[in-house]
Amino acid sequence: MAALLGEVTKRLPDRWLVGTLLPGLLWLAVLAIAVRQGHAHPFDPGAVTGTAKAIGTLVRDRPTEALAWGGFAIGAAMLTSLAARGLGGAVRSLWWGRWRGPLAWPARLLTRLRAYRVRRGLKRDGTRLPERYLPALPTWIGDRLRLVDVRVDAQYGLVLALVWPRLWHRLDADTRVVVAQARGRLDLAATLVGWGLLYLVPVWFWWPASVIAVGVGLVGWRRGRVAAEVFGGAVESTVDLGHLGLAEALGHDVASGLTPRIADAVNDQLHKGATPQQVPATADDTTA
Repeated sequence: MAALLGEVTKRLPDRWLVGTLLPGLLWLAVLAIAVRQGHAHPFDPGAVTGTAKAIGTLVRDRPTEALAWGGFAIGAAMLTSLAARGLGGAVRSLWWGRWRGPLAWPARLLTRLRAYRVRRGLKRDGTRLPERYLPALPTWIGDRLRLVDVRVDAQYGLVLALVWPRLWHRLDADTRVVVAQARGRLDLAATLVGWGLLYLVPVWFWWPASVIAVGVGLVGWRRGRVAAEVFGGAVESTVDLGHLGLAEALGHDVASGLTPRIADAVNDQLHKGATPQQVPATADDTTA
């Protein structure tokens, strides 16, 4: 039995093992402990040791049955991981600031509060910022990604949503990997918050699981902020270093730099006759 499990583990892709199977199995283990422990005796080690002994006896005496239960556990772990990714997608949408329906009113309130705090800080420091650089979304991450579009437009007069797909095809493999990894870290952080939400389920049976849920959620939130900063910087840096080459590849003379006239011509060329209002310009839609 042990040899079979070892052989199966060797053949599993490391990324799938670490990113999907192990987190799911860990969640199932916490759920099992929560059900066995309960609220009455939350720190009784007897339930855990008893379960471990029962599993050991099952593997030793009835390996076929143990293998079947192992298969069920792997399937449940995969479904749990899919649920965490689904919750991570919802978290990511909230991070982007796309609050619709019942969340529209809290979004407006939070946006105004964030803008007020920034204005108050600027007034205290005696500085000013253009209006479009002030918070316009309810979340810090959403505004950080939005500022990539704003800065590219302010500096070069280019629409990021139009420029990025063409610029992506001109990037070398190393630069693509850097940008893709930065975006991947942002997605993983959102999924980690999804895991934190899933760990609220064992809290129903075992209150110490709330510590795990809060800890995992906070780590994911913190990583999300860092990842958004890195991803936004990666996209912005790529545009800084590649916009002239793209304009030249499109047939424009940029020997004296990217003038407003050339920038307008590039936007018009990439719009292909569309009006600017018809093209969304959001950095969070930039996919690697």
